[in-house]
Amino acid sequence: MKQTPWKCAVVIGGISLAVTAGIAALAVLVALPMAKYSKAVSLEGKGDIAGAYDALDRLDERWDAVRYKAAQARKDALQARVIASRSAETMQFGGREWMVLEERDGKALLLLKDILEMRPYNEALADTSWEACTLRLYLNGNFYESFGGADRARIAETAVINSESADYGTAGGGGTTDHIFLLSPAEAKLYFPDDGARVARENGSVRYWWLRSPGLEPILAATVGSDGAIGYAGSWVSYPNRGVRPAMWVAMG
Repeated sequence: MKQTPWKCAVVIGGISLAVTAGIAALAVLVALPMAKYSKAVSLEGKGDIAGAYDALDRLDERWDAVRYKAAQARKDALQARVIASRSAETMQFGGREWMVLEERDGKALLLLKDILEMRPYNEALADTSWEACTLRLYLNGNFYESFGGADRARIAETAVINSESADYGTAGGGGTTDHIFLLSPAEAKLYFPDDGARVARENGSVRYWWLRSPGLEPILAATVGSDGAIGYAGSWVSYPNRGVRPAMWVAMG
């Protein structure tokens, strides 16, 4: 049956649109992972190892197989490097037991082994950030002052990166300079090989614990669950039944 000119034009136009859409989809599959990989390399160059690890971990395995494999090898090498830096798994400091997460430049990154206490991320149920929350004020005020003078002198001031949520784009607030801080989700991924290693207890009971980064909305903060899985969507910031695990960089004695 002979096609009329307008029908041919419609068919050709449809084919053209389909080809264009296919090319665009292919470009996204190639360009987006490349952008993420480039971001990871840039973050690593700036010393943000946790950010680089997280960016590499988020690459889709449907990406070019050879490049994906190389990216995952780079990610694994970053984690292996920080684990290899540790001279001990734990250490005593200020009368408490701390996990040693990384050692670098004569300092150790410590995370309290057990949960310090159950406390809200922010006293008011309102949009906040690590920069503005009441938990930051408490940790860098009363908790920091609870250490003796000699121990306080060993606790370094740290430039803390407060990135937006990698899952939801929620703003992380401004960068801060802290003696005491919480881990970010990216750091919680880098420093622990699996979910089980993140499980924390308070008086023998397994508990959720706070991370410093935002969740789905600014009124939510990310957490680690009782099974050790990272809760990116987060909990209400004023929720009192979440644990606090302080982290800090300490000069090695």
